[in-house]
Amino acid sequence: MKRVFWTGLWLAVCLGLALAAVSLLYGAILHRAGGLPVGAAHRRLALRCVAVVLLTAALLTGVLAFRLAARRGWLPGLRPARPPRWGILQAAMLIIGFLLFQVIGLVLVRVIFGLLAGGLAALQQRLEHVPVVPAGPPGVVAQVVAGYLTAALWSVWYIRRLGPARLRDSGPGGIGWCPVKDRRGYAVATGCALLILILVIGLFYAVPPDPRAIANSQLEKIFGQPGWPLAILGILSVLIAPPVEEFIFRGGVLAALSSRFSPLWAGAITTCLFMAVHFPEKISYPPGFIDVGLMAAAAAWLRYRYGSIRPAILLHVLYNALGMLAPALLQYLA
Repeated sequence: MKRVFWTGLWLAVCLGLALAAVSLLYGAILHRAGGLPVGAAHRRLALRCVAVVLLTAALLTGVLAFRLAARRGWLPGLRPARPPRWGILQAAMLIIGFLLFQVIGLVLVRVIFGLLAGGLAALQQRLEHVPVVPAGPPGVVAQVVAGYLTAALWSVWYIRRLGPARLRDSGPGGIGWCPVKDRRGYAVATGCALLILILVIGLFYAVPPDPRAIANSQLEKIFGQPGWPLAILGILSVLIAPPVEEFIFRGGVLAALSSRFSPLWAGAITTCLFMAVHFPEKISYPPGFIDVGLMAAAAAWLRYRYGSIRPAILLHVLYNALGMLAPALLQYLA
């Protein structure tokens, strides 16, 4: 349907330009014919013949010009479909867009919330004739969820432009959104998650966190919400974030970097980028960079080893779930 629209539009443009040129030429002929010593009947017949010839020529010229321009790829919307490039630049744009659209989503929810709250307050004031206190900004949980979902939708759209073949490609240059080659990969992913949990507990005892830094951290402000906001964040962290982030990092970014670097370097760069994105969460407890880095490195290895990002998704799900349960487990062990 989209191609039909662009075909009709550009064909109309080509025919319109040809008819405009012919109309100017016909006007010049009329002006010239006015001074010819020919009878009125003969002049009208000649001008009609000229008009038919010019109109036919205009139609043929417009169609031929359209065909030539379409074949040369000069017309937007009718250019031959080419697979989008996927390299280092696209990897950088993907990560920058992922971060930028989180801010855009946060701003959008604040603006929409402000408009709705302002409209409801004005309506209540008009109906009840009492002053209404304007509502404050939306809660931190709503802003985090809106920002993350906006960034996730944009990132998934950006990667899906590669097409089904690239998405299901299990090679280093593919996204790996395909069934795992060996189902033992899921067992290996589970084992990796348990080993990382043991490491987290060991780091906690070896390098205890500063309670004041933890209390003032961004992560505590977000996950310190009681009741249903905590449940929403739990769903976001365990069920939504792992597949989205694996699709972005061990899918899109890793595939893009693999087009230029070896699997080892591509995995190392992707791991460092993943750690950098999680900098605000781990800065209050720097040893936390160790476990998030190991999780990212293990996810990249699982992606290469089993030809699919699904074991990496399972690892990420277990890592986030066990990370949310770790404080309670540490408190119980204490």
